[in-house]
Formats: sequence, C-alpha cells, structure tokens
Amino acid sequence: MHFSKKLLVGVLLIFMAAPLFAQKLGYVNSQRIFAEYQEYIDAQSKLNDIKAQYQKEYDQLNQEYQQLLKTYKDQSIMLSPDRKAEMEKQIETKAMTVKQYEYQKLGPQGEFYKKQSEVGGPVMKKINEAINKVAEDDGLDVVFDASGLLYVKPDFDITQKVLDKLSAGQSKKK
Repeated sequence: MHFSKKLLVGVLLIFMAAPLFAQKLGYVNSQRIFAEYQEYIDAQSKLNDIKAQYQKEYDQLNQEYQQLLKTYKDQSIMLSPDRKAEMEKQIETKAMTVKQYEYQKLGPQGEFYKKQSEVGGPVMKKINEAINKVAEDDGLDVVFDASGLLYVKPDFDITQKVLDKLSAGQSKKK
C-alpha cells in the first residue's frame, strides 16, 4: 500500500507539472538592459550626481561636528564652566543637525529615496512595458530575469528584442 501512495503522488505531480512544460518561456538579462539602455544610464547618472551632492553636504556637516569635538577636547581643561556648557550645547546641536540631515536626505524615506522613485520610476516602467510587449508579441507565458537562472538555453533570451523595443520608443520621442 505504501508503494502505491508514492506512485499515485508521482503520477499526480507529473500531471500537475505537465502544463508548466507546455508554456512558452523567455528571459531577459536585466543587467545588460541597464548597461545598454541610454535612458536608464542617464537616470542613474543623474541619481549618482544627486547622491554625491547630498553626501558632500553631509560630509561637510560631519566635518564641522568633528572639528567642534576636537576643539572642545583640546580646550576643555582651560574652559570656564559656562563656556564648557556652551560648547557642549553647540556640539549636541551640531550632532542633531548631522543626524537630521542624514535622515532627511539619505535615510530610507529621505529625499534621495524619493528622487530614485521620481527619476528611476518612469524608466523602470518603460523597461517593464517593453518586456511585457515583447512577451505578448512572442506569445510567451513566462519571462524570467537571467540573474536568477543558472542555465537557460540562449534561444529563450529576449533581451535584444526588449532593447530594440526601448530604442524604437526613444526614436519616436526624438
């Protein structure tokens, strides 16, 4: 009886998996699209510039904070209690300014995150629309990203078609 249960389960698995084998598959190499699609490259460049500017401003604030700390440590022995308290307050205020800037500009819900959505979102939408259009045109049931696959027959690669679709969209824009 135990053997027949295994056989029944095996037969059921084969029948359940059969529709999967009948599906038309394709894959895209998203890394290649990101490397070759000019609109994506431009968006990434713009985002890198924005991030570099935020990082520069953050580094400047942090440097000012570090300088205040150094000055305080170097002079603390010679400072009056009132001046010491004043400098400690300045240090505390500057530390809060640095943390606040980092959170507002570079944090998980900060301005850079919003800029990524604003600048990168439309480009990613175009890429996804191109993938969907190629999949529909080719009658594909499933499209994978090559980054998660260990081996796929090159015949299933639709990356060039997606790049062509994206290029066609850009030439219409010009």
